[in-house]
Order: sequence, then C-alpha cells, then structure tokens
Amino acid sequence: MRSFRKNPLIILTCTAILSLASSSVNAENGEDLPGPAEGNEPESQGLTVEAKKIKRNEGGNLISIDWSISNETDSDVALTWLHEKQTYTYNGDYYSGVTIVDPNTDTRHHPLMDQSGECVCAGNTSSRFYNQVVSGGESAYWSLFSTPSDVETLTLEVPGFEPIEDIPID
Repeated sequence: MRSFRKNPLIILTCTAILSLASSSVNAENGEDLPGPAEGNEPESQGLTVEAKKIKRNEGGNLISIDWSISNETDSDVALTWLHEKQTYTYNGDYYSGVTIVDPNTDTRHHPLMDQSGECVCAGNTSSRFYNQVVSGGESAYWSLFSTPSDVETLTLEVPGFEPIEDIPID
C-alpha cells in the first residue's frame, strides 16, 4: 500500500481537486451537459460514455471531469483500451487515454502526470477503480487537466467512443 507521506505531490493533487469548487457544471443539478456518446469501436459496442460533472479551480487553470461508462450488453466488458501508451508513458494502470480538446485552438490536453509519472486520473491510486463495467451497470471515473483559464467549452474524448462536444465550462 502506498504511503501519502512518501509522495507529497499526491497531497498537493488532492488539495487541488478539493479546491475545484469555484465553478462547476453538473448534470446532477439539472444543468445540461451533452452526451451520452456511443461506442464506435468493436470493443466498445453497447457501451456509452457520459460527462457527469465539470469543475474549474479558483485559479482557472485546472479542470476536473467526472465521467462514466454504462454497459447495456449481456456481458461484463474489460476496459483495457483506455490506457494511453502512445503519447505519454504513465506508470501504472490508469485511464490516461482520456483527453480534452479546446475547440477554439484545437489544442489537446492530456491528464496531468505527477512527479512519479502517474496519471492524475482514475487509476490504481483511486479508492474505487473499475477496470470493467458489469452488464447493465455503470462505472464512474475522473480526470484532471491543466488548461488556460480562458477555455469556455471543451470536447471530451474517450478512446473507443464518439467525442462529447460543446461541454460548457463556467
């Protein structure tokens, strides 16, 4: 088991995530978020992805996205393709392939990486990390990104799914 005292960046990251309360767009509060998006690859057929909550920190440079994958198939589905190994090499099992795109500049943002090379996203440092979605179920995930403070909308891209476009950021 990992000790938080050995990695002060984990504490800093947790603090940053907890401070992401200045503005948020939230499907639970009745505000409209686009989605869900259907699977577009053989391994994601029968699955949908949905953005659930978007938060920006007070400084405006960090965006946290809570997202989920639903499985309407008759079988449990392992989510092995969500690990990004082509652009950045993150240590451990993470969903680091999830990215956001600023549609105004066409800039792609990858999840933050800590000093140990671990993705600051759903992964093996999360208290609940689901590497599969059970039949008829939904599994929740999150990702943390650094973006310019003037980004007003974004596109969420989850490998194997259609992009979720025009997500508002307050």
